[in-house]
Amino acid sequence: MPSPPTEDAFRAASTANVATMSRDELAEHLVHLRIVRSWSDAAEITANRRARELAAAGAAGSAEAAHVRAGQRSEREARAVTDRADVCAQMPGFESALAAGSVSAGHLDAIARATAKLDDTGRARLAASADNYLDQATRSNVDAFERAMRKEAAAINAATAGDTSAEELVSQRRRSNVKRWIDKVTGMHHTLLELDPLRDAEIWTAIDAQLATDRAADGNANTAWSELRVQSVVNAINSSGSPERRPEVNVLVSFERLVDQASVRGVCETIDGIALPVSTVRRLCCDADVFPTVLGADGEALDVGRTRRTATRSQRRALAAMHRSCVHPDCSIGFDACRIHHVRFWTEHHGPSDLDNLIPLCERHHHAVHDGGWGLTMTPDRVATWTRPDGEKHHSGTTIDRTDGKGSRTPQLA
Repeated sequence: MPSPPTEDAFRAASTANVATMSRDELAEHLVHLRIVRSWSDAAEITANRRARELAAAGAAGSAEAAHVRAGQRSEREARAVTDRADVCAQMPGFESALAAGSVSAGHLDAIARATAKLDDTGRARLAASADNYLDQATRSNVDAFERAMRKEAAAINAATAGDTSAEELVSQRRRSNVKRWIDKVTGMHHTLLELDPLRDAEIWTAIDAQLATDRAADGNANTAWSELRVQSVVNAINSSGSPERRPEVNVLVSFERLVDQASVRGVCETIDGIALPVSTVRRLCCDADVFPTVLGADGEALDVGRTRRTATRSQRRALAAMHRSCVHPDCSIGFDACRIHHVRFWTEHHGPSDLDNLIPLCERHHHAVHDGGWGLTMTPDRVATWTRPDGEKHHSGTTIDRTDGKGSRTPQLA
């Protein structure tokens, strides 16, 4: 039976009049719905466990079939329920937290995807820290928790796998493939590239460079972002390449990871947060330019004041080292799909093109700040305050979402 808090949520959700709710009342209603949904997801896990017992005894078909037929789930959804049940078997605290509404099914899915990449030893090591992960899940949204679990799984793999990190990349390359098919209903053509992180970074660096060129071209000002991005992919493939500018592959790695192969602390990843074997980065450093991104280090000037309007390439590297995505607190659009925004506007406020006045914003939130009435300010230590069009504060907090694992906000080397 539902616990008393869950019963209260059921009662409140079933009697709510959404049409007359204020903003705060609507937020409370969504909390009630979340609690009800989480309780239902936990109950479905219990049903999955019983369905598996019946199947093992020969008294029923598979658990997935029961979810598909009686629960009207898709096969993919039914497999997800089974995966959640497996997580709860290893980490019982998550099942209780799910039933109470403290975490969501999405948090369990993040763990399931992380454990799928581990061997039995790695799964046992992950389960041993279940209490820590549960505490993190109750304080994190699903996207942030999934990023953390991906990083944790990569660290466990690095510590427990017999293969070296170089062999890991070789294995990833062997698993890479290309698939192409046509949807017979819609007539749409599909191309799926499954790539190791390094070659994926190479491809998308070229596409993003093409996108920047296409976005600035005459006639594209009013082209929808999704359409422009598709055309830029085609243009990048058709392009013979420009000898004047080679695309860069930006990799962020902390100094500790770079010099100590046994270390699993700090970052070693592409700018969108995909982990790379540190041995691959060491090899790249032998024949590639290395761009330091320690803020305040000697080298190219990061603050260019009013001498130019757009961010320099050095500034973009520095921003990418701090931000994986758009800095709006509810957005996860990747850095490469963002515009570099002047917090104090270049034209109206005479804001400089200095690093402490620049942040990445996706198209939607860039438009919200310029044309939607949203307010945005930022302190020199990159704490941003968002104000809604009605004048009330929406959020205040650091914009930096990448650390080196030791409390330092910015990776030391890129």
